[in-house]
Amino acid sequence: MAKKLLLLVLTLLLAAGLCGCEKGLEPMQLRAAPVSEETRQVLDLIDNELTLWEYRLNDGTYTMVVDLWVCQNGSWEKTNLLTGPAAGQAEFAMRLTASQAELIILEETGTTRYAIPCPVDVTSQSGTCSYSSLTGESVIEPGKEIPLLARLGWDESTAPVPTDWQNFQDSGCDTGVAITVIFTETGTV
Repeated sequence: MAKKLLLLVLTLLLAAGLCGCEKGLEPMQLRAAPVSEETRQVLDLIDNELTLWEYRLNDGTYTMVVDLWVCQNGSWEKTNLLTGPAAGQAEFAMRLTASQAELIILEETGTTRYAIPCPVDVTSQSGTCSYSSLTGESVIEPGKEIPLLARLGWDESTAPVPTDWQNFQDSGCDTGVAITVIFTETGTV
């Protein structure tokens, strides 16, 4: 029931936001989706692990690749969460839980949800944890990976936790989960 309520609230939230998505969003740009304080309070009640973004592409045909990176015992491995056509403009959300990574995409044609198991629970397996996500804007360069979020954990941390989370593979963490996106141009319209 809670998942259905979350999906309904998210769909309504993203649908309302999609109407104004173009305002201020330049072509080839990805950014954290603006969320009102009231909406944030509702999302915090339902699920505080939900992060929202929006993007806008140039004219052309693009593929969107979303990958889940998992670190166990200091070694990173990548698993594909989604490879598919990218709308010219859309909003999407990511949710990390102890057991899965979930991607929700809202386009003008509707909402699509993808989920894969997450083999590591960073929070319960680490002494020190950090969680960071893309909160500003990023220029989309075709073929270039954009880190969206990372949850990193260290068994024993005597050194300060790195603040450059976007270079998560060089963080020196023992366990971790990160989500990245790549847009690749596949042709022209």
